[in-house]
Amino acid sequence: MKNFWLRMNMRWSGEELSRWGSFQKTVYLLWPLLIYFIVHDAAEILLWAGAGTVFAGKEATAGFLAQNYATVRGVINGLAIVFGVASIWQAVKRELAGGEGEGGKSGGNIHGEKAGAKDGMDSGSGLTACVTRYCVVAAIAFLSAMGFNLLMNLLGLTGISGSYKETSQAQYGVNFIVGLFLYGAVSPIAEEAVFRGVIYNRMKRCFNYPVALCVSALLFGCYHGNAVQAVYGTILGILIAWCYEVCGSFFVPVLFHGVANVSMYVMTYYGGLENMSQPVSVGVTAACLLGAAGFLLYLRKNAGE
Repeated sequence: MKNFWLRMNMRWSGEELSRWGSFQKTVYLLWPLLIYFIVHDAAEILLWAGAGTVFAGKEATAGFLAQNYATVRGVINGLAIVFGVASIWQAVKRELAGGEGEGGKSGGNIHGEKAGAKDGMDSGSGLTACVTRYCVVAAIAFLSAMGFNLLMNLLGLTGISGSYKETSQAQYGVNFIVGLFLYGAVSPIAEEAVFRGVIYNRMKRCFNYPVALCVSALLFGCYHGNAVQAVYGTILGILIAWCYEVCGSFFVPVLFHGVANVSMYVMTYYGGLENMSQPVSVGVTAACLLGAAGFLLYLRKNAGE
């Protein structure tokens, strides 16, 4: 069992993985996700049990829980996410660091053959170019998140999903400051560690870049648990992985995810999207999607692809 655990947490090279069977590859790819879910769910159950023990028989704390249930639920889920990521952190670190596989064979850089050129580009481009690239990524995140949210509203998709409404009510029932921290920091770091840090990087070595891009994004979308967020998450997952591949820095997917989450959380929390008239929504949607496409082209051109 110990050898199996070590094997699943190693960062194996593409050459080594090419000798593995399909079943071995599948286990290697999905094992971190399985462990994450098991630890996350177990931690959430234990935390709720602990909260129930604390609040039991105490009118003041029971009243606090009743009034702030959404916030307490959000904090408990945030803590469970942290525990889940901690359980696979060794695998995450090896993937991001480009560790070595069995027998001292190098697993290579997480971005394969292109990474050397990108690293050279980054070292020579200076701080200004680096900051500019991050600002462009942030702009893509904001514009694409805004555009696709408005598009789904215009298509009526958000109004026909009961599970989406329940999820939305839970998210926006959280205290605003707590929500900013959970959705702007905890979720982006944890979810990117799982879906881009581990799953995307492993898939790219097991298969190829297009497969890794699409399948990791699809898993990311399905992770959100309802049809509306699955579609939205898959689209953004593709954009996040693409920006990660182009820029070659794990900070990029975290930044993208954080900006998208915070911008939509703030806009929706105060009813900024729902209060738009249909003509305004159509115009803003078109402008956002066109703007995102323009920044994507700019990033691609200036990253040397």
